Amino acid sequence: MGPTILVGLGGSGGWQALAWAVDEATATGGRLVICHAAAPDNPLALRVPTPPLAVLELFDPPLARAVASTRRRLGSDRVTLQVLPGRPGPLLASAAARADLVVIGSPARHRPGGYGSTAHHVAARAPGPLVVVRPITAGPDAPMLGHVVVGVDDSGDCDAALDFAFDWADRHRCVLAAVHVATQHREDYWFDQTTLSTHFSAMPAGLELLSGQVEPWMHKYPQVPVKCAVFGGRPVPGLMRAAHGARLLVVGDHGRGRLGPAGRIVLGSVAHGVLDHATGPVAVVRQAPRQGEPK
Repeated sequence: MGPTILVGLGGSGGWQALAWAVDEATATGGRLVICHAAAPDNPLALRVPTPPLAVLELFDPPLARAVASTRRRLGSDRVTLQVLPGRPGPLLASAAARADLVVIGSPARHRPGGYGSTAHHVAARAPGPLVVVRPITAGPDAPMLGHVVVGVDDSGDCDAALDFAFDWADRHRCVLAAVHVATQHREDYWFDQTTLSTHFSAMPAGLELLSGQVEPWMHKYPQVPVKCAVFGGRPVPGLMRAAHGARLLVVGDHGRGRLGPAGRIVLGSVAHGVLDHATGPVAVVRQAPRQGEPK
């Protein structure tokens, strides 16, 4: 049986998230749980969590059409609708514990630092991978166009992100680009592990780090074409430059649910930054805690 995919429908980018989640359920054979948060005074919130389509059509025709279309594509037995009263962030964060993957729309651009957005709330609390969907934009400078880009740092905590990225690239038949961002470099370099072609005049030190971290996954997924790249600058701008035009950007979350200002649970700084500034879909994958760390 395939994975359980939870998708938040409503708010900023909800319909794009649903389309992405349906494609993922199709590719994986998984089941889809559509979660819709209703205001307390919404008539749907006063009914059972899974209202029949006739009731949906009466109170929320667009939602009813979306559910009907999704069931036609995946089959009624693979699509569940949950209409629950409350705020989207807490509802999705709670439901995420019962899902293998959570998919939501992008955070509202007007929120400074993303605090208070559904995307940031869920990303800081979901125990599994979260995909935040926004349309892919690509200009003339898109070095990894159509690739899966995965960020790799020197922390040694990238296994979960690499596993997710390689598995996704394998399933969707994409080229994978493993990217390390180094502040000491001013230029960008990459090496194609499949064609053995280089795009630099001298071997940057970061490529050795990348090769060592990527090698086990290349053996596990030998059919996935791989590029290793070192981009110069600060982590978030470097990853944004690398992922411009990418089909998916995958980053690990090293925040580990730590508390920030005012007692908020916060993301790691890189995960937080890419959620705000990415130009396409982003997967945030939480690394399993080390021994002795809180889960």
